[in-house]
Amino acid sequence: MLLESPSDLADWKHEVLDGVRWHLSRREFLRAAAVGAAALAGGIPGRAAGADDPHTVTTGTFYFPRLHFRVKDNTGHHWNAGPVGDAILRRRLKQLTNINASQQPVAVKLSDLNHMARYPFVFATSEGYFDLPDAEKRNLREFLMRGGFVHADDCVLDTWGKRFFTSYLKIINGLFPDNPMKEVPKDHDLYHCYFRFPDGAPQIREAPNTSFGLFEKGTGRIMTYATAGDLHCGWTCRYFPKDRNEAAIRMGINIIIYYLTH
Repeated sequence: MLLESPSDLADWKHEVLDGVRWHLSRREFLRAAAVGAAALAGGIPGRAAGADDPHTVTTGTFYFPRLHFRVKDNTGHHWNAGPVGDAILRRRLKQLTNINASQQPVAVKLSDLNHMARYPFVFATSEGYFDLPDAEKRNLREFLMRGGFVHADDCVLDTWGKRFFTSYLKIINGLFPDNPMKEVPKDHDLYHCYFRFPDGAPQIREAPNTSFGLFEKGTGRIMTYATAGDLHCGWTCRYFPKDRNEAAIRMGINIIIYYLTH
């Protein structure tokens, strides 16, 4: 299925996923989510990938791409830090759900909206301050408005603070000045859609995991989600105890399932 317009996405979500909630078993729930992955893998609304297009995404497969951008300072980790974390999350997504998750690494650039639009869910992480050229800011806004989703995680193991998290919020708030990002409440579906997190996003490091979302006007759907609590560092399974690593992985899966089902 290729989505031709925003109304197609709305109709698909209504027809396929209406009423899918915790009263279903996890197997039933993820069967519905897998249908969502199959539909969304064809591209986000506004871009239909043609059969002869070399960038066409295989239908029925969920991809987990990394966003390419430039940081502005000399911190150690840039856009491509810790790819092992992405790989482990992709593998665990396939193990813990029946979503057909591709294990192939993919990178997308905001400068190429046509390519990026084929991957409705995109992940971004860094430790550094950053900004975007005006053209890329416009592409980011367009991507989100079409129904794309960005999860931005600030993974900082040293003492530099929440530079990436702060920069990301500043950019999104500038793109949506009448609708700034807000902290996601603990009772939100994001924390209960598959695994249960009654206290909100899990605390991976010592500092609380501050989590903000951009809520779509009218629907309340989260359009982009930003975390400041090192979820990606937990995915790497290198720095924290096993229980915290697992919590980070399960929260990452919740974020993906939330996007596929809302």
